[in-house]
Amino acid sequence: MKIEDRVYELISGKLDDVLSEEEERELSGWLEADGEHRVIFDEMRRLHEQAKLLRREFNPDVEGTLRRLKVRGGKRIGLHAWWKYAAMFVLPLGIAFALWQGLKEEKIVLHRQFGEVARPGAERAVLKLFDGKTVVLDSTSGNMLIARGENVRVEVDSNRLLRYSREDTVVTSREERMNELVVPRGGEYQIVLADGTRVWLNSATKLIFPQNFTGKERRVVLSGEAFFEVARDEGKPFIVETSRMDVKVLGTRFNVNAYTDNEVVSTTLVDGSVEVASGTQKPITLVPGEQAYGEAGELEKREVNVRLYTSWIDGRFMFNNVELEEIAKQISRWYDVEIFFTNENVKRTRFTGGMVKFKPLDDLIRMIESTSPVRFSVKGKTIVISEG
Repeated sequence: MKIEDRVYELISGKLDDVLSEEEERELSGWLEADGEHRVIFDEMRRLHEQAKLLRREFNPDVEGTLRRLKVRGGKRIGLHAWWKYAAMFVLPLGIAFALWQGLKEEKIVLHRQFGEVARPGAERAVLKLFDGKTVVLDSTSGNMLIARGENVRVEVDSNRLLRYSREDTVVTSREERMNELVVPRGGEYQIVLADGTRVWLNSATKLIFPQNFTGKERRVVLSGEAFFEVARDEGKPFIVETSRMDVKVLGTRFNVNAYTDNEVVSTTLVDGSVEVASGTQKPITLVPGEQAYGEAGELEKREVNVRLYTSWIDGRFMFNNVELEEIAKQISRWYDVEIFFTNENVKRTRFTGGMVKFKPLDDLIRMIESTSPVRFSVKGKTIVISEG
């Protein structure tokens, strides 16, 4: 085994706390042999601990990273060994080695500029009542009565949850008075509908819903992305209507992604059962762990890891072999920032990984840049993504 290969193995084992006593002595010998070795190791450990703190899980674009590093011509610990052992250093080590190999001081300064044009999203929405009344909701809203009448109480509770509550089991009015909840870019919000259904709304999303469900079905209209936890009612199916598909359920938990700027729409089922219809296509029935996806009228069914499509309600970004163009859309909505690609090839770069949503955009950018041949920069109020 070459010395460079062995060093990779020892450092990886040390940071994962799996070295034997003999391997500990071997690593100590390498550290003591050269003062530069200690500097390298300390920097890797610092980044490793920082990543653990943020609970990041990331598999880098290894080939792109190494191609970029070879171009830079780094000389410490022969770069030829990266090709064989890079897979060992999934984040945080993938980031640590890339940073150690030559992220310049001016790059650090550049990263700090992103906070001037992009900030993490927060609880933010606008409620439009049927009578024209408009209420702005944010993280400071709480214990607030918004409206009361027609057997429904509309309020924001102490947990900042918008709640529609029936005040009488008998609904006297047969008119479905429609309300709207609009979540802007850089926002998210939760609502409990009058039937007890709970809905999480993602950034750039609008939900149209009746103040009371009075007919033979419970129908809402969605544009954007939302996660539904539907209260069961055998006599009244719950229907989510979008411009390109409808989702019909009795009581279940599922995610609907129907952004107008996405070519593909999807419904991902966590539990229960749903029926997805699109155009003249025969409806698709899903069981837990399945997803209906595709373009309008051409939906297909597949098994998926539901966490990848529902992690946003738990405050995380999670990607699995996702193109940078799709990631950029999520970044743009959540951080409320415009993004521009300098060429089509950059859009096709793929990533797998995850990060806490409420961290600064700088963290995600460092992660992507350190593990792929792309570069982020700021031009005015726009983030530009180009080849590294």
